[in-house]
Amino acid sequence: MPDAIAWSGPLAPWAEALGAVRTADTPGALGFGDADLVVLASGTDGLADWLRRPRTRPPVLVVAATPDDEDAALRGGADGVVGPDASASEAARVARHARARHAHAQTDADLYRLMVESVADLVTVVDATGRTEYASPAAFEQTGRTAEQIVAEPTFEAIHPDDLDRVLTTFAQGFLSGERTVLRYRVIDPEGRTRVLESRGRAVAGPGGVPYGIVTSRDVTARTETERRVVESESRYRTVVRALPDVVSRLQTDGLVLDFHVPAQFETEFAADALIGKRLQDVIPTDLAAKFEAAAAQIVATGEPVAYDYETAADGRRLFREVRMAPLGDGELISMLRDVTPLREQEQALERSRAELRALATHLQDIREEERTRLSREVHDVLGQQLTAIRLGIGWFGRHYADDAPAAQRLEGVRETIDETIRHVREIASDLRPGILDDFGLASATTWQAKRFEERTGTVCRVDVHGAFEPPAEVATAAFRVLQESLTNVARHADARHVAVTLVLAPTALRLVVADDGRGFDPARTRRRSLGLVGMRERAGALGGTLDVDGTPGQGTRVECTFPLPTADAS
Repeated sequence: MPDAIAWSGPLAPWAEALGAVRTADTPGALGFGDADLVVLASGTDGLADWLRRPRTRPPVLVVAATPDDEDAALRGGADGVVGPDASASEAARVARHARARHAHAQTDADLYRLMVESVADLVTVVDATGRTEYASPAAFEQTGRTAEQIVAEPTFEAIHPDDLDRVLTTFAQGFLSGERTVLRYRVIDPEGRTRVLESRGRAVAGPGGVPYGIVTSRDVTARTETERRVVESESRYRTVVRALPDVVSRLQTDGLVLDFHVPAQFETEFAADALIGKRLQDVIPTDLAAKFEAAAAQIVATGEPVAYDYETAADGRRLFREVRMAPLGDGELISMLRDVTPLREQEQALERSRAELRALATHLQDIREEERTRLSREVHDVLGQQLTAIRLGIGWFGRHYADDAPAAQRLEGVRETIDETIRHVREIASDLRPGILDDFGLASATTWQAKRFEERTGTVCRVDVHGAFEPPAEVATAAFRVLQESLTNVARHADARHVAVTLVLAPTALRLVVADDGRGFDPARTRRRSLGLVGMRERAGALGGTLDVDGTPGQGTRVECTFPLPTADAS
């Protein structure tokens, strides 16, 4: 089938060489029908818009009489230009090139349109008067308006009134300068909601040199709100940090200082301007840098906060610092340095006070033991001897008045009273300081004390002794007093049927356990109110030992005391 040619204007001599020709006097009266080539021999006036739409027309060949006509035709959108006096073969060649160029341009236009219509951002083409020539399908997602609505409505109608002047000014400057422009502004969507758009545009020359603005826009409402919150959060962070008495720094895990807040009291110790942008460990003392690097490595490995202390000096005074570091994410961490000098000084003063009180308590205990030992000896030796002498004297009277029955009976009663007094004196002396502890050691004294307890209370008391190492006298005395106090508490409060005493005499430690099956107790109440337990703990603590008391109502009580013993090397 021969090519179909739609021809406007006077025919050229070579017209029939192109194919079957259908003519019209003017371009406006030309009907394309099934024509696959249009030849304009009367200029391009009246068809400029049509020529700029390559998808809606066949290829166009213009018969140009002069070079100016040729340039105008090409700028107007013609696919080829040929002179009226060209040969038939030349005209056929130009026609073939025009068809090929149009097909290629149509393919490029399809690919370009596919690309533009696939992007998530809204793409618009705006002329210099502000009229929107084209809007991509992403219009509804980004603005709430369809592409058709954007093309049909005035371009600036949806812009928020408070932003309109700024947008118009930027639009005009963009067309004048030709430079790429970025602008963020508000628009009102059809439902009355405010959206924030960010547009990027640039003026370009279109067909015939006509300027157009190519603008891409996206809805950044959510991002703007997030940015606002970030700014507010940053402002709150700055406000809080400025109010802190601590040195607060934001660093990368490799030590690079990103931000540094220094309160007034630390200004002589830290210079924020000298630290920002540098690695912290490069500008602080070596020993402190090692602590920082170890802490940062631990945070990277565990993701958990880390704390460490260090000491420094200023004006001849020891200063104590506490550093707490925590991960921030994205390879960053926050460090807070606090002056804990007053706290450490208070702790040291408290520890000194406790040590002094402990030494005083130990001294008083020693004095008490010495006094008890002295009283025990005086009671046993002096009173015992005097009572024995009195008993001997009563015996003399008994022998000389043996025939006087009433006197003999009366003297016998006196002797019994003296014997009872002597027994009580010995018990008092033993309670003050049992001689068996000094003469035979702690194991024998423990067994003797348990036997006395059993005789006095009727409660079965079993003693298990492990080891034969004899502790120093002060440790033996403290352990024996703990035993006495524990058994006294059992007799007063436990209502127990059995008591088990375990004594472990090892070279490195002494352990004493007193357990009963009595009524038990509430540990919380007893610890607040029992001075006896406080005294036992002080005895143990004075010698570096520990005392633990466990009790459950209805299930008995267990007292465990442990004393460390000095080794041969230590002695």
